[in-house]
Amino acid sequence: MTRLLLVAALAALAPLAALAESSFTSTTGSGGLSTSAKLDFTITVPKVLFLQVGTGGPGFTGNAAVDNIAFDVPAGSVGTGTTVSGTNGDQTNGAVTIRVLGNSGTVTLNNAVTGPISDGGAITVPWSQIAVASAPLGSTTPGFDNFSGIAHPLFSASSGNGTATTLAATGGLVRREGKWTFSYLNGATLPSGTYGGSANGGRVIYTATAP
Repeated sequence: MTRLLLVAALAALAPLAALAESSFTSTTGSGGLSTSAKLDFTITVPKVLFLQVGTGGPGFTGNAAVDNIAFDVPAGSVGTGTTVSGTNGDQTNGAVTIRVLGNSGTVTLNNAVTGPISDGGAITVPWSQIAVASAPLGSTTPGFDNFSGIAHPLFSASSGNGTATTLAATGGLVRREGKWTFSYLNGATLPSGTYGGSANGGRVIYTATAP
């Protein structure tokens, strides 16, 4: 019998143990009553870092597609130094979207190449022949700073990392976007053929880093 009474008493107390906080007051007089209870709220925000160069996914989702910026040199302009505009890119005409979002401080943006652009053999084009113009994107994405664009990191003279661009944080946040427009300076007379592509040194890998 004693064991049954103990079990019943514990069962009666169980709902009270689930309460975060409670208080009780009473009076036998005519005055008013007041009591209080508290709740604590905690919000945990993870570190995030988002980089888009070219065609991106909706919102901040990933997209494995790699845009190809192509330059078709006119027959009468080979090696004349006449700049050749690009084609393709999500902004068309050799231009791409650049967008960086980070919430853990200053972001460093850089690029890396594996070597000069080649025809698959000994003929190469240095990355110094690829010019990049940086500008605001034009149509502002809510929450992003689109006033000044993002400076393009200088390409390496040979291979490896270029010269990084630093994006300073404001209030711990980097929310920047812009447009990069690529062109070919056409400064050398080259044999006919197709140069670059992912297999022949024509791919650039952009990397954003943050604390």
